[in-house]
Amino acid sequence: MTAHPQGGLDNAPPPVAVHPPVLYGAAFLLGLGLDRLLPVAAFLPDGVRHGAASMLMVFGTCFALWSAWLFRRAGTGIPTWQAATRLVQRGPYAISRNPMYVGVTALYAGLALAVASTWALLLLAPVLVVMDRLVIAREEPYLAARFGAPYVAYKARVRRWL
Repeated sequence: MTAHPQGGLDNAPPPVAVHPPVLYGAAFLLGLGLDRLLPVAAFLPDGVRHGAASMLMVFGTCFALWSAWLFRRAGTGIPTWQAATRLVQRGPYAISRNPMYVGVTALYAGLALAVASTWALLLLAPVLVVMDRLVIAREEPYLAARFGAPYVAYKARVRRWL
């Protein structure tokens, strides 16, 4: 972990366009609503669907909670409306620059499969585009300005998603 340099961006949060929990939650609820209005048949047999849902939900929950725990332990903000104060580079952050988002994405997909919501699953694609363009693409310059060379080296070494 690297402490943020003195000065810099003060306590400004990253300039994201939408907060991830709001985005994921709204898309999931919209998917459930669309399932009622325009039902689409489930495309996987129940056994396969439930098995995949279980694995995705367990993985997503564990990955996101582990990532959040490391942020808490480092003393840096988790919500996107809080400033980043430490650069965490270990644990799941050694394989993804955004493991909380990876975990929440897996959890979302697992939940969509668990409730057989084809619409919620389909809406995950635009959610990921919004996350990539309006959240992560705005966080990265903020983090580069906040942490400088250590973040630039980290970004060159670790992939954005997986």
